[in-house]
Amino acid sequence: NTEAISKLGMIYEYEMEDYKVANMLYQKGLSILPNSSTLLYDYAVFLQERLKDIDGAEEYYRRALNQNPTDPNILNNYAVFLKERRNDTLRADAIFRQSIEVSPNSTSTLCNYATFLESSFGKYDEAEEMYKRALEIEPNDASTLYNFAIFLEEVRGDIDGAENMYRRVLQIEPTDSDALNNLALILQNSRSDYNGAKILFEQALSACPEDLSTVNNLAVLYEDCLNQPEEAEKWYKRALQLGPNDVTTLCNYGGFLNNFGDKNGAEALFDKARSIDTLMANRLIEAQESKEGETDLSPSNATGPRKMIKVPSSNGESTTY
Repeated sequence: NTEAISKLGMIYEYEMEDYKVANMLYQKGLSILPNSSTLLYDYAVFLQERLKDIDGAEEYYRRALNQNPTDPNILNNYAVFLKERRNDTLRADAIFRQSIEVSPNSTSTLCNYATFLESSFGKYDEAEEMYKRALEIEPNDASTLYNFAIFLEEVRGDIDGAENMYRRVLQIEPTDSDALNNLALILQNSRSDYNGAKILFEQALSACPEDLSTVNNLAVLYEDCLNQPEEAEKWYKRALQLGPNDVTTLCNYGGFLNNFGDKNGAEALFDKARSIDTLMANRLIEAQESKEGETDLSPSNATGPRKMIKVPSSNGESTTY
């Protein structure tokens, strides 16, 4: 029974996280039904996300599409794969358009394509049209609302619109750490509501305690806005524990130490940052020293990443890349 074998494979993959057994079960199912587009697709996702076998994943995406070339879910996810894993924007664009032609009301595909058009080609008007189409179809899709919020903030400069979108996300998913982080940044940088920002950062960390960007953001808030250097240093040290080789963390903690007189400690962190990424480190250090360009370079202005939506496979779960 291939359906039973596939479901058992997913139990080992998602619940038991025994990828060796899961791999064996997927292969067993495919040996019985080698032309099942569902099994081929599920195995492609498994190879991509669990075994990090990018070449193998692409082979099985292609085999799945050979069996079912008009399946909008497989098309959508293959387009995301091409963009995120291959950086093949031309093929991704063609597959996205094919997916939309097959299923014009798929909110996940419309949202993904909007993000793709924005980030890959700078086609902002077309991207905005796609975001709005997706929200007309499903007004409460949290991922679309979240990505559109970033678009409004970063591309259109519409802070009010972005804030409204983030708040709508949080009505649907109150523990979305990225939305909490990004809304906190708006309160901090555009509203000067530092206590409100602090509350949201803390909620984000409660949802995702090891999120490095939020820890960095909270440290910067304590240093630059709340004038509480002891609390700031506590969070910088926490960030350094989470990301000992993160250039932004090293430079921002170095800047903090420099501001409070520990020149040797600051230089040690700067030197380590330069050894990892000289260009980025020098830009950040210059910003720390001069405070020029801080709006662009400070981690307190680094929004959370956009979310590319993977349509649920036969296991009924969905993830974001």
